[in-house]
Amino acid sequence: MSDTSYAALTRAKAKFGKRLREKDYKSLLDCANVAEVMTYLKSNTHYIEAFGEANERGIRRGLFENLLKQYMNNQFDSLVRFELSVGEQFSNYIAHKTEVNELIRFLTLLNSTEDRREQPFHFVFPAHMAKKTSINLTTLADAKSYEEFLAAIEGTRYEKVFSKYQIKSGESIPITEIENELYIGLYRDLYEIVDKTGSTESAELEDLLDAVMDYENFVRIIRFKKYYKADYKTIAKFLLPFGSLSDKALGEMLTAETSDEVYKIMLRTKHGKLISKTDYNHTGELPLRIKHKKAWHNMYFSDNPATVMLSYIILCEVELHNLIILIEAARYNVDRTKIEPLLIY
Repeated sequence: MSDTSYAALTRAKAKFGKRLREKDYKSLLDCANVAEVMTYLKSNTHYIEAFGEANERGIRRGLFENLLKQYMNNQFDSLVRFELSVGEQFSNYIAHKTEVNELIRFLTLLNSTEDRREQPFHFVFPAHMAKKTSINLTTLADAKSYEEFLAAIEGTRYEKVFSKYQIKSGESIPITEIENELYIGLYRDLYEIVDKTGSTESAELEDLLDAVMDYENFVRIIRFKKYYKADYKTIAKFLLPFGSLSDKALGEMLTAETSDEVYKIMLRTKHGKLISKTDYNHTGELPLRIKHKKAWHNMYFSDNPATVMLSYIILCEVELHNLIILIEAARYNVDRTKIEPLLIY
């Protein structure tokens, strides 16, 4: 292992050591409003670096969440620069993932004309990473229609995806279809990064990614069958072309009559046994909980820099997921007994 690789590994584990602990989540659950959540994070955790001059008095939920997202991106970028072998590729992946998430967020907002009028769009992309995006951020922020949105992404890797959708004024944007296509491109990039690592690292990373992809597809099949009564061909169109599920297993799941049958098929697969070892409230949580479980294991037991870096990124994303839940709960005064089971740590 090179000196730079060792530095990346130790830095990731040191950052992991600053994660929120159970006592932090207990305290955050006791916060009566959004301002108290921010005060606790500023006073007791490493998130003090996230807020700069922002004042917790009158802090808006959207700004709060954006500051946290920007901070996370900064943490990721400062980490991957230490790893020379695949660090640049991971940095590009983080930029790609940020773009995808923000484009989906923008289109979701655009689908609601009322929200679009009242809430300006701020692209959550750290200033020092702006050179990595070819999206016209100014045009995007000002866009009020799908046509103006297309102008903002002209010449980018996303133009081909979006230009085939001809959305007229007043028509709803097919977010689910677009999101699926964007994430296929994102995951394809990530698998390509994995292929460039050493054989041991590649095996670890592929196992992590395959487990996540398997559960993403499993949950999609369950959701489409249960809530949309979709047929075989419709569901198959929305599956991710990754993971370790065999064509036979996927075919059986797609043709299964009930959700219980789909579960039984999943339990027989390579990663299906993780269901019985995972606490969860509903099926939709499984991809994130499995991702967290695998990444947590890697942080403690892997000595491969790329594996540890990606695992750290995943755990940070889960922590951000928890904080957004807590912010929402504080804003709407949701009882803590309903929120605590949703947190993953």
